[in-house]
Amino acid sequence: MQPIRMHAALLAATAAMIGCSESESITHPSKVKNPINSSASLTSSSGLGSKIAFTSDREGNPETYVMNADGSDQRRLTSTGFNENGPAWSPNGQQIAFHSNREGGTDIYIMNADGSEPRRLTNLTALGLGAHFANWSPDGRHVVFNSFARPRDIFVIDIDGTGVTNLTNHPADDIRPAWSPNGRTIAFDSDRDGNEELYVMNVDGSDLVRLTYSAGRDANPAWSPNGQRIAFESNRDGDPEIYLMNADGTEPVRLTFNPGDDTKPTWSPDGKRIAFHRTVLGHFQVFSMNADGSDVTALTVPSATSFSGFPSWHQGRSVQP
Repeated sequence: MQPIRMHAALLAATAAMIGCSESESITHPSKVKNPINSSASLTSSSGLGSKIAFTSDREGNPETYVMNADGSDQRRLTSTGFNENGPAWSPNGQQIAFHSNREGGTDIYIMNADGSEPRRLTNLTALGLGAHFANWSPDGRHVVFNSFARPRDIFVIDIDGTGVTNLTNHPADDIRPAWSPNGRTIAFDSDRDGNEELYVMNVDGSDLVRLTYSAGRDANPAWSPNGQRIAFESNRDGDPEIYLMNADGTEPVRLTFNPGDDTKPTWSPDGKRIAFHRTVLGHFQVFSMNADGSDVTALTVPSATSFSGFPSWHQGRSVQP
């Protein structure tokens, strides 16, 4: 597949279409930039094996794609005609977990990083639950995910398909788990206290701690590579935007200032940038920015008819599963 390139006229239109507000222009000096060849340092500066997997329906139905960190060399990995979504890199970058309904209900699958040898990991559909949004343990031996049917819970499974365990087992919705880099805790979002907030627990489900207390919805936690900070999305100030806080929930800082939705953050391997998806023309597109919210860069081409979103940045660890 040929890399997608933006021409100057399209770039000008793109800047208008993504709807950067005046406050974003003032807070973040760098304008939204063209991804392809405009920031060649993105790939080299972001660490070992810096690739971003994402989902797009640009060729019909949602499939899994991969691209370089600067948006170049966008390639399709799956071609099933079903919903292939929520990619998550294994720690060593050799495999990608994702959820799919290719065999009926939605379950977690694993494939090689080039899209070959897909295999079904979970079969929670048989229990009437399904499985959604996988995330790997840092040693590559386990995958954590949330069930698909409501009320949703956080589960963990060994990568050979054994040892399925419900970690939360709560009547509320517990979703979007993220394993900490030190392997000791799992962050997730839950509405168990009425409002959707962020929580953290031990990997066995014990010692639950609430991290956020906002009037809005706080969701999609993403650990920084060093485990000291968590990026997340929140509509506490109106539109869903990307925020950053310490791992204990203190000192939350708003990073994006955009009239549309900015959601689903994922970190670069060196912790210097964050990719996310932004609503443009009514559809998600993938962007990246510095970890302080500056240098917002479009990585996929805006479209009025298709989306590209749910990015996962390969963390480049050298752990063998």
